Amino acid sequence: MKKFLTSKWLILIVVSIGLVVFNSLVFNVSVVNRNIVVGIGLDYEDEEYILYTQVVLPKNGGVASGGGNNYITLKAKAKNIDIAVDMIEKEQGVILSFAQAAILILGKTMLESGDLQLVDTFFMDDRVHDNLLIVMAEEKAEDIFNASVAAGEVSSLQLVRQLRPTKAPLGVSAISLQEYVRNSKNKQKINYMPMISVEKTQPSTDQEKEDTKEADKFRISKTAMVDENGLKCILDENLTQSFNFAKKKMQDGVLKVEDGKIFSVHIITSKSSNDFELDKMECKIKVKLKVIRTESHFEEGKATFKLSGEEETRLVQTVERGIRNLYDFGVQNNVDILNIQDGFNKKYPRNTSQIMTEDFFKKVSLVVEVKVSQV
Repeated sequence: MKKFLTSKWLILIVVSIGLVVFNSLVFNVSVVNRNIVVGIGLDYEDEEYILYTQVVLPKNGGVASGGGNNYITLKAKAKNIDIAVDMIEKEQGVILSFAQAAILILGKTMLESGDLQLVDTFFMDDRVHDNLLIVMAEEKAEDIFNASVAAGEVSSLQLVRQLRPTKAPLGVSAISLQEYVRNSKNKQKINYMPMISVEKTQPSTDQEKEDTKEADKFRISKTAMVDENGLKCILDENLTQSFNFAKKKMQDGVLKVEDGKIFSVHIITSKSSNDFELDKMECKIKVKLKVIRTESHFEEGKATFKLSGEEETRLVQTVERGIRNLYDFGVQNNVDILNIQDGFNKKYPRNTSQIMTEDFFKKVSLVVEVKVSQV
C-alpha cells in the first residue's frame, strides 16, 4: 500500500483529478462570459473593416427560461475581421458566440471595395449556422443596427422575421449562407441578396404610446446581384419580381397587370425550369403559374374570380416581358443574372471552352414560355 501511495500512479491520479476540476471551472467561467451574437454587420472604411455584433444581454432568467432580454451592439475597426473579433472580446472581457447568429448585413462599401474572399474565409467555417441570412444594406450596415425599432424588439431579429415569411413570396427572396456558398461554386459565381433600406421616423418619447407604427421601417423591395469581386448591379422592384419568376419557386404574392384595364392576380404557386440547346444557342425558360383573380368581376352576367381569356393573355405577356427585360438589363450591365452560361456548362461539360467565353450569354436566344392554370 505504501508503495502505491508513493508510486507514479498516485501522482497521475491526483494530476488527472486536478485537470478535470480546473477544466470544469474554466468552462463555467466561459459560459458566464459568453455573449450570444444574433446579428452581424460589416462596413468597409479607410481600408479597414468595421465589425458590428448585436448580442444578447440576458436578464430576468435569461434566454432559456423565457425571461426578457436586452441587446447591445458592439463594434470594432481593424484590418482583419478576426482581429476585430479579438478587439471586441478583449475590450468587453467576453467570448463572442456566433452559432446563434441569424443574419449577416453587408454595407454597400463592403460589397464595392471590401475583400469578399476574406468574408468567405471567416464565415464559411463552423462558427456560424448554414441558415444565416445574408443581406446588403443600401448604405451602411450600421444604419440597420441603429434603426429605432418597436419596444421589446431588436433590429436584426425583426429584419429576419420580415425576410422569412411562412411562404415564399413574389417579392424579394432571402438567401441563406448555404445557398450563397452553393451559388459561389458556379463558374460565374453570380449571387443575389436582398437590399435593405431604412425609412426613418421620429421615435416617440412616450413609452406608453410607443408601437410599431412609430418605429423605423425596413424597406425590402430590391435585390443586389454580386459576384466574388463585389456588387454588380441592383434590381428594382419589377426586375426583382421577374427574377423570382425565372429563378425561384413561389407560393404567395400579388401581381398587378397593367397595359390596359388594371387587374391583379394572387400567385398560388409559381415554378420555373430551364432548358438549353447549344446547337440552337437557345435558352428556354418555362414558367408555370397557378393563380386566382384577387377581385371578382362580372362575366356573362355572373360574378366570378376567373380570368377572362383576354386577361389571361395579358398576364402571360406581362410575365414574359418582365423576364426579357431582366435578361436585357443583365446584358446592359454585363451580368449573367439568369445564370445562362452555368446552365449550358452543366449540360455540355465538354464544351466549356466555347461556353465560358466572356460574351457567350449575350449571344444566346432567350425563349420564355408561360403557362397559367386558374384556381
